Amino acid sequence: MKIGIDASRYKIDEPTGVEWYSYHLLNALLPMLGRDHHNEITLYSQQPLAMEEDLPFNVKNKVINQPRLWTMVRLSLEMLIHPVDLLFVPSHILPLWLPRKTVITIHDIAFIMPGFEKAYGWKDKLLLWWSTRRAVKKAYKIIVPSEATKNDLIKVYNCKPDKIAVVYHGGPDITGKNNPLFTKWSDEERKEILELAQLKETDLTILYVGRLEFKKNLIKLVEGFARFLKEYPDWKLVLAGKRGVGFADIWHKVCELGLQKSVIMPGYVTEREKLFLLEKCRVFAFPSRYEGFGLPILEAFAYRRPVLTSKVSSMPEIAGKAAFLVDPDKAEEIGVGLKRLVADGMYISRLITEGDKQLAKFSWEKAANETYDILTN
Repeated sequence: MKIGIDASRYKIDEPTGVEWYSYHLLNALLPMLGRDHHNEITLYSQQPLAMEEDLPFNVKNKVINQPRLWTMVRLSLEMLIHPVDLLFVPSHILPLWLPRKTVITIHDIAFIMPGFEKAYGWKDKLLLWWSTRRAVKKAYKIIVPSEATKNDLIKVYNCKPDKIAVVYHGGPDITGKNNPLFTKWSDEERKEILELAQLKETDLTILYVGRLEFKKNLIKLVEGFARFLKEYPDWKLVLAGKRGVGFADIWHKVCELGLQKSVIMPGYVTEREKLFLLEKCRVFAFPSRYEGFGLPILEAFAYRRPVLTSKVSSMPEIAGKAAFLVDPDKAEEIGVGLKRLVADGMYISRLITEGDKQLAKFSWEKAANETYDILTN
């Protein structure tokens, strides 16, 4: 069988959720596909791929140069001229020309959900609406990362339930040499990261990691943190990530509350910097209004940190009983949650134990096995 895979998101600078999904899933999936010598697998990308492991002999990388409209024009042309039996698209947009059997991953439909009008420009919303509607109509199977996203597709797009397969993302690998808890930093590297984050070794921190944008609900997090500070004035809130739509409003709220010295925004952090901040923090806060999955929750579990997250969308599904769940629209609940996660030792211990159990349910090997079954059946 000839299998094509859109690998354009596999490894890029400053990756976010969709890119990390492509990276981890393909690393686990390709050896499985390569075991069947009757398969011919082609990875399509805009630049030569630097894979983590040597590719199986029946897997090749085809570089397609196209600065703009790569999916719509060049990948479509590739499917027309050199057709495959199966195309897998781990991101959100299908090419115009498709093989009969096409599988796509739809990570979320936040762009169309009520209350997110400010989070997307009209061009982005139009493209995402059109591409998602087309995927629901044209795809052979749609992979989603949570039951919450499946239910959203059924409700909003009237997608047939039997077309949708829920495949949870993996969590951090906490076995053997890949255990993030084994990560070590030199004194010089620790100093550099602390300077980047404007922190001291002794600072007590609450951490958020992700894009600094409207839909992540960071204004309410800042408001809740301001309430928390009245009893715990020495703590810092670190908001680590790229600036996104609505960042100016977030910064305005920080200034309005006089929290410029207590709320730290170091910008985008590398993977090692993120791991350092996870190790250093005492609490991980992720009160987003909407998530297709919520991978940062699992990363915090891997570091055995108590987690505050929202009781909406996919977050209760991913966090299980291992997090303090809040109404994301109520700053007072966020403040109360932060206080409990720094003061209630027995509750913290219980959450950490539950986090260990919850994390064990998610692995990229399991995700790859389930994806393999969808692609080959």
